[in-house]
Amino acid sequence: MPRHAALRTLRRVERGARARETLDGIVRRESLSGLDGDLARELTQGVLRHLESLDHLLSAYVQRPLAKAHAVDRNALRLGAYQIVYLDRVPDRAAVHTAVEAAKSAGRPRAAGFVNAVLRRLAASVSEAGVAAPGPDARRAVPRGDGAFTLFAHDVLPHPVAEPVAYLAAAYAHPAWLVERFTAQHGADAARCILAAGIARPPVSLRPLPGHEDALAAALEERGVAYEREGPCLLLRGAGRVAALPGFDEGWFAVQDATTAEVVPLLAPAPGEGILELCAAPGGKTLALAHGVGEQGVVLAVDLPGPRLANLERNVKRRGLTQVAVLGADAADPEQLPRGLRGRDGDGFDAVLLDAPCSNTGVLAQRVEARRRVEGPHRIAMLAEQAHHLLLVAASRVRPGGRLLYSTCSIDSDENAEVIRAVLDDDPDLDLVAERLTLPVAGRRGGGFAALLRRDG
Repeated sequence: MPRHAALRTLRRVERGARARETLDGIVRRESLSGLDGDLARELTQGVLRHLESLDHLLSAYVQRPLAKAHAVDRNALRLGAYQIVYLDRVPDRAAVHTAVEAAKSAGRPRAAGFVNAVLRRLAASVSEAGVAAPGPDARRAVPRGDGAFTLFAHDVLPHPVAEPVAYLAAAYAHPAWLVERFTAQHGADAARCILAAGIARPPVSLRPLPGHEDALAAALEERGVAYEREGPCLLLRGAGRVAALPGFDEGWFAVQDATTAEVVPLLAPAPGEGILELCAAPGGKTLALAHGVGEQGVVLAVDLPGPRLANLERNVKRRGLTQVAVLGADAADPEQLPRGLRGRDGDGFDAVLLDAPCSNTGVLAQRVEARRRVEGPHRIAMLAEQAHHLLLVAASRVRPGGRLLYSTCSIDSDENAEVIRAVLDDDPDLDLVAERLTLPVAGRRGGGFAALLRRDG
């Protein structure tokens, strides 16, 4: 059942569906148990995280391009190959058998022989899995994302010197254009680290809320949940569902990446301030802003009406944050935004935070579909233009002497530093106070950008 659910999800993702929402719906409708649901998520996310690598490896065992195969056959092969190459706990025989059965259950009984033959040949070519070092021939070593490699008996990857872009794209499961862009903007060594971070399985990252740091750490230790510290966050691996963790019902933490958690402190919200937050959902930064301004302050959290905003509103109410008001509006339309807060002198807010929609190139481990949804440099250019407009709107709501914080989950300069330069040219009353680019670190944190500006008083 878990593999059937994963196969159905992968087919729908190919048609444009979102993996998480699609799989969650299938899990609910089929009443999959906790363990079965977790396995379905592991398989789905794993295939999507390593998709380019899986397709490259499988292409050596099929006579025609994988893209031309039936969707059921193609995704059944990916499911089986993922288990063979990237998972230790599933025996090869079981990986092959369950992939074949998944194809049959999806209405392709005639594909059983094809799927079986391809996966058996792939499994036979693996010489060793889970080794700590790639050995002398990098072309035979496929990185798994956990610091280990799966070794093959023959060359399976392009030559890293003769074809460096093709090698990195196949080994680290990123589109070639993105490999080239990372290399051009960050250099070859950093690009390889970024790519490695993109295929790493991310930990659960908890940001303890003010006043609950010690209680949360003690509760985790009492429960026997191991954790590591990364910046302001606690990293948990294999800890199960977040809702079952100690402190969830009490509201002791927010689920937030360490790089993201360091954004609001750059703004330094002060007690009693009035802050406008644009593109606020899902709300991790909202909670941090609320604690910064205290009960005497106000946070106006704005995002487009829809499920994400409704979920933010529920979280705000659950935590009793009366200083937070949630507004459904289009941040790109200044006519839909208030010019300030009632009862306060003058127009404008003490601070405005814009977490702009972006390519998500800094968090590809967490958002595994993003590397394909971006499509190419033209899409990044469109996102940068959109961010430029949003930042100008945000700047129009900053009072004299107030602050403006711009953040993204991107590590692309066009969406980050270039947007800031353009806005500074457009609005000479703004000054750049600080900017920070953080590159992702495999298995520990995502990447992102933040820039703090101040309006002349």
